[in-house]
Amino acid sequence: MVGMMKARDVSKRRGLAASAIGLLCMGCMLFAADPQPRWRILNKASREAAQANDYVKLRQTLIELKPLMPGNPLVTYNLAASNAKLGDRADAIAGLQNLAGMGLVYDLAADTDFATLLKSPDFVAVQTRMEANKKPVSHATPAFKVAEADFIPEDIAYDSKTKKFYISSVRTGKIVSGDGTEFAKAEWSTLALAVDVKRRVLWATTAWVPHCERCDKADEGKTALLKFSLDTGKLEQRIESPVKGLLGDMTISRDGTIYVSEGISGAVLSLPQGAKEFQRLDVPGEFPSPQNPALSADERTLYVADYLRGIAAIDLKTRSVRWLKPADDIALNGIDGLYVYRDSFLAVQNGTKPNRIMRFSLDLRTQETLESNAPGLGEPTHGTLVGDSFYFIANTGWSQYDEHGKKKAGSEPVQSEIRQIRLTDRLKPDVR
Repeated sequence: MVGMMKARDVSKRRGLAASAIGLLCMGCMLFAADPQPRWRILNKASREAAQANDYVKLRQTLIELKPLMPGNPLVTYNLAASNAKLGDRADAIAGLQNLAGMGLVYDLAADTDFATLLKSPDFVAVQTRMEANKKPVSHATPAFKVAEADFIPEDIAYDSKTKKFYISSVRTGKIVSGDGTEFAKAEWSTLALAVDVKRRVLWATTAWVPHCERCDKADEGKTALLKFSLDTGKLEQRIESPVKGLLGDMTISRDGTIYVSEGISGAVLSLPQGAKEFQRLDVPGEFPSPQNPALSADERTLYVADYLRGIAAIDLKTRSVRWLKPADDIALNGIDGLYVYRDSFLAVQNGTKPNRIMRFSLDLRTQETLESNAPGLGEPTHGTLVGDSFYFIANTGWSQYDEHGKKKAGSEPVQSEIRQIRLTDRLKPDVR
């Protein structure tokens, strides 16, 4: 049995699959008076059942938990393990086939929970398919390199008027243009970027992060949204976050409304054009680790990728939340960057094995692997759409740093790169 992913912690945010028995490690903060959401209660119960080797209780709990964490492969994995231990070979194999269909890789033979299945032809077929999931898939070409090594780039945005790209840096706090010219600098790490071409504004989030080369430890937990003039680089406005943690990802609507996610405490915020304070869109506890938000074509729905729970749709009129239900062989965990392109989602997944760039149909029935196991891909983070091309950050270098944000001894300088994928009008389903 494997553990569920820990809630997204920026000090260990890439490749978070755990190896200890248990399920989710709670990473978001609820006030003591707040009622716990059902998914949290079930998560705790499943963790306790796993630790007690109570596979009957574990299976029952996971069956109830699965629709509350749609598309999480480790729920599928642990459910398959429970079925195998309880002698339900057919359901165990079906779960493992779904895992292989997700394009993921696990060392199933090393898990004693599957010992009774090792000689089964169906189990061997699953292992063969997972071996195929290790093969490189690449549709990207190099666009340009990030000028400064060990930059830890986080986000990229594009100004269609000047044809300039902008890139944020976790390590230096800089925002630079594509040629490496410094555009602006914050006192803490810079993270999410959003260009408002019409109003000539570059929005950026900033936060204390342990990887920051000059952040003051006393500022831990502080985070804010910054408004820069695109034409001068001048800081025009600073808006402090109403919750502690990390304003990490954002998107912007056509009317200039900003939507921002806070990924540690767990919150989804909006800032209408001209406003001076954030509005909260979610109920505390709904999102354990929200990441990149993306707007539907009509901008009535805000899709929010959660690192653990999948993709939620927030109705911006009623603020109701609906969790999208994918096909059984589609994994929605570990999404850092999420974007809507025509009839599909583009997803940068750095919490899966392997890290990858995926395209999912909007109904989450079909998927296409755009980039996986490709040389130099490393740990991708975010991207930006420019017409029918998707530009994304490859090889960000997070794995070269320890949990305290210090560069690991003996590690080489990391040269990050921007890569381009030219998208087709129609999604091409994976054929394996």
